[in-house]
Amino acid sequence: MNEDSARRSEDGSAGGGRLVAGLAAGGSLRWVVADLTLPLEEVRRRLDLSPISAVALGRALVGAVLLRRIALKVPARLILTVDGDGALGRIVAEVESRGAIRGMVGNSKVQTPADGAMAIAPWVGRGSLNVTREIDGESYSSKVELVSGEIGKDLAHYLEQSEQTRSAVLVGVLPESIGIAAAGGLIVEALPGTPEEVITRLEENLLTLGGVSKTLALGGTAALEAAVLAGFDLEPLEEGALTYHCRCNREQLRLQLKTLAQEDIQALFVNDSVCEAECAFCGERYEFSAGELTLERLH
Repeated sequence: MNEDSARRSEDGSAGGGRLVAGLAAGGSLRWVVADLTLPLEEVRRRLDLSPISAVALGRALVGAVLLRRIALKVPARLILTVDGDGALGRIVAEVESRGAIRGMVGNSKVQTPADGAMAIAPWVGRGSLNVTREIDGESYSSKVELVSGEIGKDLAHYLEQSEQTRSAVLVGVLPESIGIAAAGGLIVEALPGTPEEVITRLEENLLTLGGVSKTLALGGTAALEAAVLAGFDLEPLEEGALTYHCRCNREQLRLQLKTLAQEDIQALFVNDSVCEAECAFCGERYEFSAGELTLERLH
């Protein structure tokens, strides 16, 4: 990946993502659109994700970004967890203030089926979607059962059940053989008192949409925004950057390892002096000596 495809700062973050939020239809609709193409490519590269695994994690990351910003009280951090019984395992997506994202997927190597289909429901399986919001130092969690496994419909179901809001959630990731061609999405929410003609027009727009990933491939999030919100006056209110950034560090991981039983720590050592541990969110590797983990003796 070259410098144009992911701009990294000294702290290891990768920029290039973008979020825009606003109102439409005279204030009847709230909407948020997010482009995560470059940050997701950084995640894919670091975790060496297969196309299916990258699509699943990418949709969850886009969904987490959209959910956080559409909330009336924007949380300092939002964690979206998809717990399915399929081959992908657990999917975790986090977004923090200033648009920092990171994520992980249980199985990074789910193989693309012979027909090339990018549907992820068969690999997600049955399970639940959990959303945790951190607001003013407190955590609030809510959970719903998965209704599709394709993430977008599950997020809309979550908003209907937990927030009692009528929303459309569109998330899409278009992978290449190696890399991410496009990743993004849009959420639009009908506010109380929205006229029925506005709802009808929005539904018509959604029905004529030619697929989220295809729309992103043709014109990015601008094309998605134009298609879904066609015929409405738009009032953009906020624009911000989205960046990949993992907050892991060596000392944090060392303290986590020290909580393990002595026999479990011993199993990590490939020789009598050094063990290696890897961050599940970014793939960063850290080495530790037996003394750092307070092992008395290794056999």
